[in-house]
Amino acid sequence: MREDHPLQTPWVRSFLMAAVIAVGLICCCVVLSRAFVRVRTADEMIRVMGSARKPIRSDLVIWTGSVTRAAPTAAQAFRQLQIDTQKVTAYLVKNGVAKTEISPLSINSRTLHAPPPRPVQGPGMPPMVMPGDGEEPGNSATYRKVVGFELSQGIEVKSSQVDLVDRLSRQSTELIGQGVPFQSETPMFLYTKLSELKVTMQSEAAKDARARADQIARSSGCRVGKLRFARMNVPGITPLYSAQDSDGGVDDTTSIDKKITAIVVAGYSIR
Repeated sequence: MREDHPLQTPWVRSFLMAAVIAVGLICCCVVLSRAFVRVRTADEMIRVMGSARKPIRSDLVIWTGSVTRAAPTAAQAFRQLQIDTQKVTAYLVKNGVAKTEISPLSINSRTLHAPPPRPVQGPGMPPMVMPGDGEEPGNSATYRKVVGFELSQGIEVKSSQVDLVDRLSRQSTELIGQGVPFQSETPMFLYTKLSELKVTMQSEAAKDARARADQIARSSGCRVGKLRFARMNVPGITPLYSAQDSDGGVDDTTSIDKKITAIVVAGYSIR
C-alpha cells in the first residue's frame, strides 16, 4: 500500500483505533451487564413459612396418688399404710383398672416432734431463740420430744385406658369417705407414637412451604428455583382447642385431645 493512501494518514489511523476501542468497550459492557443480571437473579430469594397441623388423642395415661398415715411408732404407721394401700388397689381393680397397671412407689417417712415450749419473756428481756429440729437432747431447754412418725406411700397407675383413669382421678375422693386418706395428683396424658408422626408432620410442613412459594412466585411472574435453606424445629404438642401454636418442642401432658404442629421456614431462589 502506498504511503499516500488515504487509510495511511495519521488522523484516519487514530479514528480507526478509537473505533476499535469503542466497540471493544461496548462488547465488554454487554458481557458484564449480562453476567451482573445473572448474578443478581441467582441472589434473589423468596422466604416462606409452611405449617402442618393434625389432631391426636392420648393413648397412655400416668396417674399417681398417695396415702399418708401418722402413728406413735413407725411400725404402727407402716401397718396402717399397708391396709390403706390395699384398699386403694382394690378400689382401682373394682373400677376396671388391671392389677398389672398399678405400681406402688417408695415410702417417705418423717419424724414428728412435739411443739417447742413457748418462751416466758418479761418486760425488758431480750427475745429468746425458739428451738428447732435436730438439736441434741443433752440440753433440756432445747430438746423436742419425738411424738410419732408420718409415712407416705405413693401409688402409680400407668394405663392405656385413658378415659377410665381420667374419670377415676376425679372420683377417687370416694376413698376418703371409706376412711382412706387418699390424695390424687393431676394425670399426665401422653401420645406414644410421636417419633413417627413428627417426621411425617415436618414433611407435610415442607410441602406447604413449597406450595406457598410457588403461589407467590406465580403471582409475581417468577418461577421458584432451588431450595436455598430450610429451618425445622421440633414439632409442638398443644391442647386441641388452644389458640397456642408452637414448633419449639412444647409437649402438653394436661389434655387428652391435642394437636401436633410442625412449622418450616424455607428460602427458595427465584428466576
